[in-house]
Amino acid sequence: MHWTGTVTSVAFQIGSLKVAWYGIIITCAMLLAIFLCIKRFKVLNISADNVLGLFLAAIPVGVIGARIGYVISNYSVYFVSPYNWDAFVHTIAIWEGGLTIMWGVPFGIAGALIWSLCKHKNIFRILDLGLCVVLLAQSIGRWGNFFNQELYGQMVTDPAMQWFPYAVYIAREGAFFQATFFYESILNLIGFGVLFFLTKHLDVVGFGTAGYVFWYTMVRGTLEIIRNETSVIDSQSSVNLVMVFCYVVAGLALIAMITLIILKKKRGGQMWYKKGIPPLPLTEKEKAEKEKEELAKTPKI
Repeated sequence: MHWTGTVTSVAFQIGSLKVAWYGIIITCAMLLAIFLCIKRFKVLNISADNVLGLFLAAIPVGVIGARIGYVISNYSVYFVSPYNWDAFVHTIAIWEGGLTIMWGVPFGIAGALIWSLCKHKNIFRILDLGLCVVLLAQSIGRWGNFFNQELYGQMVTDPAMQWFPYAVYIAREGAFFQATFFYESILNLIGFGVLFFLTKHLDVVGFGTAGYVFWYTMVRGTLEIIRNETSVIDSQSSVNLVMVFCYVVAGLALIAMITLIILKKKRGGQMWYKKGIPPLPLTEKEKAEKEKEELAKTPKI
């Protein structure tokens, strides 16, 4: 057996509690995303406390959406007859695994939108700086699929091609398969690097958001060709439908990116900042809040 087939999904166990590698990796990805957003959002005058509040609003909603998407795509597994209490618990049992990122991100954005409306912040500026960080988190999170031995591609029968990272040995299948989790991880990492650089220097509101949508849907649509899903709705027609949907969305996002740049250029505003986009000026309300925070930090005599 190849070493990639000997990995285990459980990192360690405390009594009857099993701690999975997937959970550890996802948690680390989230913590890194929070750290980077704290750094990036300083130009938007969003404090570290507010970044934490933003994540507390976006992540739970995103997880709920990701679970809903997974359950719907595997409806015959969860919506059994009779649909009793045990079936309901099985449906919401996130701890058993089963999340769909393509549903999780839109729901997470909805949570961020609610937070931004409450805090009177520009949601597009938040998404422009934050969504490229989501790509990094997705890149890291895909390694959770490696430990779960899932999200692989087509079978690799040629012995000359049975090496990692091109192929991964799946123990329960007893064969090598294309390591699509690794392909997606690397492509998302590249996308993060490109968007991180562009959104640091290119001041076009909405560009980073459209850039994320373009990159991720292109990656997902392309890899859908070789994905070997176990979903009950998986068939050639459904795969083709997902591919077409992803490419259409990617095309629309690319059009949006080009349009935003053209409109900004026509307005005559500065777009490119060699040393990085300067922080936004504080509003009167933000100035008052900052003065209040500084006053609260001043030691009382």
